[in-house]
Amino acid sequence: MRDRPLGLTMNRTTNDLKESHMLAVLPIIGGLLLGRFVANIRIAIALQLAFYALAAAVIIATAPDHGSSHGKGVVFALVLAPVSAAMLFLGTLWQRRSAVARPLHRAN
Repeated sequence: MRDRPLGLTMNRTTNDLKESHMLAVLPIIGGLLLGRFVANIRIAIALQLAFYALAAAVIIATAPDHGSSHGKGVVFALVLAPVSAAMLFLGTLWQRRSAVARPLHRAN
């Protein structure tokens, strides 16, 4: 019989596990929405970095709770970095295309 990985206890609820998994979505969805709705790109980048740092810290810290190691959490966080940056870029493209597609209303 195999022992449980360190950190995995019977007290953890399903909601706790779902919250840490869902936090990985924060820089992905957040980057897309920041790029779309925040006009100042410097503010959007700063917020995206904060979203990524929060998600990466939680992913790495809770990796053993999911039957993995901290090293695998680091690898997952490193893969998440370019994905979140790409989502911010796609959000800015979405913002620019929306601005171009809007018809100009001129008063006669």
